[in-house]
Amino acid sequence: MDFRRLKMEGIKKYLPKLKGKKILVYGDLMLDEHIWSKVSRISPEAPVPVAEVVRITHVPGGCGNVAANVAALGGEPYLIGLIGKDSSGEKLLRALEKQKISSEYVLVDVTRPTILKSRIIAASQHVVRVDREDRSLVPPRVIKQMVKKVKALVPKMDGIIISDYEKGMVTEEICQTLIKLARKYQKPIAIDPKGIDYRKYQGTTIITPNLREAALASRTVIIDEKSLQRAGKILLKFVKSDYVLITRGKDGMTLFDEQGSTYVPAVPREVFDITGAGDTVIATLTLALAAGASMKEAAILSNFAGSVVVGKIGTATCSREELEEAVEGREPVAKKIKSRNEIAAIARNLKNQGAKIIFTNGCFDILHLGHVRYLREAKKLGDILIVGLNSDDSVTALKGPGRPFVSELERAEILASLECVDYVTIFDELRPDRLIRLIRPDIHVKGGDYKLSEIPERRTVEALGGKVIIIPPIEGKSTTNIVEKILSKRP
Repeated sequence: MDFRRLKMEGIKKYLPKLKGKKILVYGDLMLDEHIWSKVSRISPEAPVPVAEVVRITHVPGGCGNVAANVAALGGEPYLIGLIGKDSSGEKLLRALEKQKISSEYVLVDVTRPTILKSRIIAASQHVVRVDREDRSLVPPRVIKQMVKKVKALVPKMDGIIISDYEKGMVTEEICQTLIKLARKYQKPIAIDPKGIDYRKYQGTTIITPNLREAALASRTVIIDEKSLQRAGKILLKFVKSDYVLITRGKDGMTLFDEQGSTYVPAVPREVFDITGAGDTVIATLTLALAAGASMKEAAILSNFAGSVVVGKIGTATCSREELEEAVEGREPVAKKIKSRNEIAAIARNLKNQGAKIIFTNGCFDILHLGHVRYLREAKKLGDILIVGLNSDDSVTALKGPGRPFVSELERAEILASLECVDYVTIFDELRPDRLIRLIRPDIHVKGGDYKLSEIPERRTVEALGGKVIIIPPIEGKSTTNIVEKILSKRP
């Protein structure tokens, strides 16, 4: 059976129903630290890059990211986890509060450190990850407290998620307690598994291993559809679950049950970072089940949600609005507007796939017909059109006091709303040479009565192997003419 037979309209009806669903999220709670940096030189001490820190951000990780995804989709997460009495724990509590996730059921244990994963990111690429953690099993006294909490909460929940990162929180005792309670109160329970021994997950509604995890747990080398089917059947039989959902990255996902399997193709999407994608999938899946969706419908929705977060950098979430846009096949305008680092990574990935990159730049202050036709013609020259937009400061420097008439963020949103424009990035310099060196376009387009010799960035473009093409302007269509016409009609 193929998911395309299920109408998207039927899937969309569950989106409003996600709101307010109560989901218990249990598992390994951690702090994800992102150290955003720029690299411009090699260390004189060793052949390694020097990362200059630009900013540091903190977000909930592990089951905390699952809870964040539940909240972003409109659900109400009840998070149960463990942190240490340390600075990382304090930062994690603040990160939860920032995302409006209650920490009422988060325990503090002075004997264990808060799990911290620090990722150094440069030019939208992960450079290195540093982990600080204690992977030993959580003491029985803590598990006893956890069992008491889940017994009180499960009857009030609409669904349950166990997020196992093999950090000691997800023991067989707690798993089986939650599974039996879920069965007793007829609640869907989904488990994101880890490791090679899945006995503790037996009896759950569904497990959601990725391809590597499924191969390890089933003792199967998955190299083709036949071996995938064998692995899915082995897991289904061993775990005694109602379903097994194997996520397959760029190849989508496959849902197994006693009747067979359902293939859910991947949603075409530019992939930048798979961090936390599994968290998004299981959060969406469980919310959809709680909202009344069938398992196949829930899998399809979770596939769309996963496609949203892999287009973001770092540990991220998918909102209900973003999920709706993905289901409808709409590219959200805001997602077209990228930072300098993001656009560099996008261009690099697209060029590696063989796409022809077109770049143009300008102020685009009061967008008019001349601009629109120019951009349409530019897009015809290749596959992807990237627009470099002068910031407010650079427009003032170029055009003089009183300009721009429209702010940079408004101009960016207007440009991004055009179908012919794929991406917009704002730059501060008077010339686009630095941006051109990052994007490395195949074609740089200029509009106007220029001669090639008059285009200052031409040397930069050609040095990178690109070429410059000039598109003539439309007579009488300019921002200056529009402003003069407006002023001439003033009393």
